[in-house]
Amino acid sequence: MRAVHGIYKNKPVSIAPAPAYRGSPDGRWLGLIALCLSSIIPGICTAEKPDEAYEYEAKAALLYNFAKFTIWPEEAFNNDSSPFVIAVLGKNPFGEALQVLEGKKMHSREVAVRHYKTVTDFTPCQMLYCSAENLKRLREQYPDLVNKRHVLTVGEKEEFARKDGMLLLTFVDDHLAFKINIAAVRSAGIEVNAYLLKLAIAVIQ
Repeated sequence: MRAVHGIYKNKPVSIAPAPAYRGSPDGRWLGLIALCLSSIIPGICTAEKPDEAYEYEAKAALLYNFAKFTIWPEEAFNNDSSPFVIAVLGKNPFGEALQVLEGKKMHSREVAVRHYKTVTDFTPCQMLYCSAENLKRLREQYPDLVNKRHVLTVGEKEEFARKDGMLLLTFVDDHLAFKINIAAVRSAGIEVNAYLLKLAIAVIQ
């Protein structure tokens, strides 16, 4: 499968190709998900790694579309009117990039974006971006809370995956890519669409 290229906010961005999946009859569906994940405005271009501001706009779009193909149990929400919360813990490299998601729909719920400056500020959410260090502190301060409240954790360094982080954002040859720790995801009671696993450059069991 080739990398998917396009324009996001007038900047070139692409999503890395996943390893070949032989014998799949679902190539068109897989390609559709790849296009959704890259959140591109139609237009083919030469891929290059975007600068940091545009990089995090692309990553915010990837997170939003990744969530579309992921299912959280009803127990992850307080009630039927609870929002779908995407949060950042600690340093926020997204800047205002995540704010554009505020009020959008996700699984029939409104998206709410929150920023927790410290671990003590943390309240349960559905998708949490944080560092490996903050993930470790979070688990120490609130044992099992991440799993019991079904929080999908997102980070960017290899250490994050080693500390049972669930979704690792990375670049491969300047293509935006991701790895999934499926064991950690399943232990949190979250269901990731099988096609996302095929798009991941690595699936950690």
